[in-house]
Amino acid sequence: MKLSILKQAMMIAGLAMAGLSCTEDHVPPGNHPDAEKYQRIVARFMEAGATGVSITVLSPKGAWHGTGGHSDVEKGIAMSPENTLRIGSISKIFTSVTILKLQEEGKLNITDKISKYLPAEVTSRIANAGEATIEQCLNHTSGIREYLDETVRDGILSQQIVKYSAAQNLALVYDKPADYPLGKGNYCNTNYLLLSELIRIVTGKSAYQVVREKAIEPLGLRNTSASMVLPASLTQAYFGAGGPMENVTWIDNNAVGGEGALDGGMIATSHDIAVFLEALLTGKVLSPASLARMHTYVDIDSTTLPEELQYYKQYGLGLMKIETDHGTAIGHDGHVYGFVCKAFYLPEHKTTISILLNGWSPESVAVLNAKSTFNLLF
Repeated sequence: MKLSILKQAMMIAGLAMAGLSCTEDHVPPGNHPDAEKYQRIVARFMEAGATGVSITVLSPKGAWHGTGGHSDVEKGIAMSPENTLRIGSISKIFTSVTILKLQEEGKLNITDKISKYLPAEVTSRIANAGEATIEQCLNHTSGIREYLDETVRDGILSQQIVKYSAAQNLALVYDKPADYPLGKGNYCNTNYLLLSELIRIVTGKSAYQVVREKAIEPLGLRNTSASMVLPASLTQAYFGAGGPMENVTWIDNNAVGGEGALDGGMIATSHDIAVFLEALLTGKVLSPASLARMHTYVDIDSTTLPEELQYYKQYGLGLMKIETDHGTAIGHDGHVYGFVCKAFYLPEHKTTISILLNGWSPESVAVLNAKSTFNLLF
């Protein structure tokens, strides 16, 4: 394996970012009025050499689900709607919802400094953490240093880093300078590790447990996992750059999803993610005031993102807002060692799309990142 290229992919992963139930029956692909259109999206990924893809579309005409490729190449097992995949930074939406639920319960205020809740031995050793507010961590304007740097990536690939907890990963930025001044918008995973620890301290429970209680269980999302226990439905993970796709599941099993890894440690089906995002953005999860606050967007420094993501320019509280050829889309991307994904809601069309892949390659990622991929919905 070309480890230098894998590390580059890992760098991108670090920077990129009621009444509803996941038990709702999937509409067979051929029975949806727009099935032919949506199947083109699956075909586009397969033409790009995707290992496996799971896609869900929720529109006013109904729900559609399509899959392609394999969940396990070595065993020849086809991808199915029941397969779960790692969702990377889409986890941040669940984290933000959990924080806002705790605010609704009067347990915190997002205008508070995180130092009000976190111990001084943590905030005094992380630059900007003493002054940054919860809201600044949610919208990536804290300026706090990114923990996922070259040294960490080397440690993961050499298997020296084994499922670090949120607290252990935070220690990696102790006594180091901030990346940016307080108030500047720049995507940083460390923010959501701080929020994870804050959730744990405020509730006296594990951060994963609180996410399950506040964001997952109320919607009946039975195929969404916030836990260190891997579901049997989880697919294998693959990586390729200019050559055959290689199985890199060992990276995930060894290093990803440690306790409280709310920056990107969750697992789900594409259907669950679509149901969650649509419920959230149509007002079925949070109070109107909380949802409006979630939609408070700031400009981010998109120059730190890959060229094909330069149209990602605004970030709310755990939400990305982008402009497509068919209007605004709100949601999040996710990347984590062999898995890449995207989930967005287009309010003008009342349509949600969730795309999960279990293989990283330049070609499949290019299709995922391309603004033109949204055009295939219409």
